[in-house]
Amino acid sequence: MGRVGAALRARLAFDSRANIVVACVSAVVLCGLWSVLRGQDTNWDLRNYHLYNGYAALHGRLGLDLAAAQMQSYFNPALDVVQYALMTGWPAPLAGFLLGAWHGLVFACVAAIAWRVLADDPRRAVRVPWLALAGLLTAAFVSELGNTMADNTTAVPVLAALALVLSAQARQRAGRGAWLQWGLAGVLLGLAVALKLTNALYAAALGVAALCDGGRARARFSGALAMTLAALACFAAVGGPWFVRVWQQFGNPLFPQFNAWFDAPLALPVSVADTRWLPRGLGEWLAWPVVFSLHPKRVSDLPLPQFAWALAYVLVILGVGWRVLRRPVAERQPAVSAAWVVAVFCALAFIAWQAMFSIHRYLVVLEVLLPLLLWWAWPWLLPARTLGWRAPLLALLAVHVLVAGRDWGHASWRRAAFEVAAPAMPAPAASAVVVVGGEPQAWRIPLLPPQATYLSWGSNFPASPAYGERVRVMLAAREDRYAMLHATADRGAERIARLNQWARRLGWSQQPGCATLRWWARKGLRATLDDSTPGQCVLRQRADRALDVAAADAALREAAQAQLAPLGWRLDTASCQRLPARIGADAFPYQWCRLMPAE
Repeated sequence: MGRVGAALRARLAFDSRANIVVACVSAVVLCGLWSVLRGQDTNWDLRNYHLYNGYAALHGRLGLDLAAAQMQSYFNPALDVVQYALMTGWPAPLAGFLLGAWHGLVFACVAAIAWRVLADDPRRAVRVPWLALAGLLTAAFVSELGNTMADNTTAVPVLAALALVLSAQARQRAGRGAWLQWGLAGVLLGLAVALKLTNALYAAALGVAALCDGGRARARFSGALAMTLAALACFAAVGGPWFVRVWQQFGNPLFPQFNAWFDAPLALPVSVADTRWLPRGLGEWLAWPVVFSLHPKRVSDLPLPQFAWALAYVLVILGVGWRVLRRPVAERQPAVSAAWVVAVFCALAFIAWQAMFSIHRYLVVLEVLLPLLLWWAWPWLLPARTLGWRAPLLALLAVHVLVAGRDWGHASWRRAAFEVAAPAMPAPAASAVVVVGGEPQAWRIPLLPPQATYLSWGSNFPASPAYGERVRVMLAAREDRYAMLHATADRGAERIARLNQWARRLGWSQQPGCATLRWWARKGLRATLDDSTPGQCVLRQRADRALDVAAADAALREAAQAQLAPLGWRLDTASCQRLPARIGADAFPYQWCRLMPAE
């Protein structure tokens, strides 16, 4: 290990420009490769609106379809346009690599911030790349690596803006101008907020943190003002045209969100805020980092265990108590200004996150900075004799994420990311398709006839009575009406089929005595071995694990009938057919039925 460590230090330590380039490029490439190894992204948001919104924006469907991707249909599609073009215009594995590589830029941003924070550390050239790597090995970042959910994607401009603010403040302390840095930071913040509105909490936090350093008060305020104006200009340029179009179309620029303010007729007058994740009671409010570290499903549908938050909370509580009780104020050493700016930024952003969202994946920006903050704050808060615990604890946290980390869904690669078997639609221009239910189905629409109109019913859209009337009018205006609804996929059967395919490729299916497949069947595959045909070994799904797909699909049709009844339409069940569709190698079949007026 000594030689390996010395070789890594010689090539990756930030003691030369060449090493910095090598380290940053390596992180980008490794994240791209990691994304490829994970497989095709299949996350819920991709299936619901990321693909559809990009397609709809490029093909001018704002006034043609109606909430086809549920309430998320009207989010600013600027980033989705890029992702749609990437995923449909390039081979799927290459698109996955490029998404992961972009996310790898977080390494360079965190390293730039760490370089400022550890300015007084004699070993910062070695520690900066390791702390940047530790930032990548955090639960929220790892869960979204290479996918389209945008938290990792927009973390890059937010973190780059923070690094530029630290640079601008350092220049101003030295009596130099920093208008370029302030302007670029503002542009990046405006871009991040336009692409994903939840980044507004980071923009607000950085606006306050910008006032904490940077020379005289006048210079600080002028720099923060320049950043704010640049951010507003960029936000208006990137997001403004879309918000104006949505306002003109529906009467609410954020339709259907915050409709209590705008009272657009097609949506209920509610704010559409998801309060499920917020802390409950004073006790949870005060101990929230510990609560969601121990119970990660309190802040996420997908549990993302990240004990660094509990460690940071306990560290602050113990540290403050130790300083107050055991260490006089006179012994404290002056801190690096950049470190306090980052600490203020993170504290304010976390408080805003806890009050507004408490959704774990929105914490990516703070979570990738958490190892750096823990490293910096430790000697300020705890006795020197505990310093030896820092590196092992951070390493243990990173290993835990690698072992216990989760992701939002992946499939095996195919060259084309998406494939949908289109139904018979004799007159698409005279057809209306109702997307029934709350399952994510809109990803199929870009692969269906574009002349038809697509609208949702029974989805998460906060529909008003006027929305129901609009749907009835749209159906009455078309001669042919169809319903698209979810179909059941038997993942267990698909897994067994893939295993049998690999067994044939590797020669295990003709192995004497079926030794290898017999071993796999015994080791918890929930499958049985069929060796009844001489020279042919096949895995079969266990009877107790088999899914009655026909019955499950029939139950889905029953549920759809109940949802359609208030609309005055029903499924023509005799016409219903099950059609194949896939993302990567995973099946996402759907049901297609004609609609008839309810009797």
